[in-house]
Amino acid sequence: MKWRSALWSLGKFMALAAVIITVVSGYHSRHMPKGKAPQLTAEDISGASLDLQTMTEQGPVLIYFWATWCGYCRVVSPAVSDLSENHQIISVALQSGSAEEVAAYQRKHELMFRTINDPTGALSASWGLQVTPTIAIVDREGIVSTVTSGMTSKWGLKVRLWLAE
Repeated sequence: MKWRSALWSLGKFMALAAVIITVVSGYHSRHMPKGKAPQLTAEDISGASLDLQTMTEQGPVLIYFWATWCGYCRVVSPAVSDLSENHQIISVALQSGSAEEVAAYQRKHELMFRTINDPTGALSASWGLQVTPTIAIVDREGIVSTVTSGMTSKWGLKVRLWLAE
């Protein structure tokens, strides 16, 4: 009987934690776009052109706002990098130094996603970014389907991409 009580208490705790995390993430991403995604065309740190609208024609695009100085990003970035093998990713490095410094950081940490450098934060601000990491998923219609801030898992991102398909 005691194990049932302990299990019930654990379940209540987990449900409460999930609600709190959802509310905090929603608060942090409240200024991010809803509906039609803003235009996003830029050169990545290797000099190649990126165009969000063109990319969405092939399927959902995950846009990952992160920074080299962000502790949570050190946990989320490897998951995003793993997803970049089979999914379209645009990452935006917020106030993380020069393009060369960002590229060196990505090499050191074996991060394989394409990155736009945002040294002043102007691009991130135009998307309403409040905290890093923040992830927006844009579906093939060009609509922002989900936005999440803070910690997330590779599987959580895979589910969001699948739902945007």
